[in-house]
Amino acid sequence: MQTQKAWYERRQMKKIYSPLLEGLLALYLGFEWIQTNNILAPIITHGIYSAVILGHGLWKIHDHRRRLHQRIQRLELEGNDSDRK
Repeated sequence: MQTQKAWYERRQMKKIYSPLLEGLLALYLGFEWIQTNNILAPIITHGIYSAVILGHGLWKIHDHRRRLHQRIQRLELEGNDSDRK
């Protein structure tokens, strides 16, 4: 059961953002460029989007690693406690 949880957690870490979301962003940026007739507007929008997605992805990775480290420590402590008994 714990190996399944660890596998699922690693799988979730790899999925930082969806390719479908990237496709929708590209479509939106194309429409934004056509509407504004200014290439700078979609570049700025994409920069903001990338910063938000990257920041959230890095936060998720950090949070997953922290929880995984805590779980490993808890299991080691439980293992040490059972060895002493």
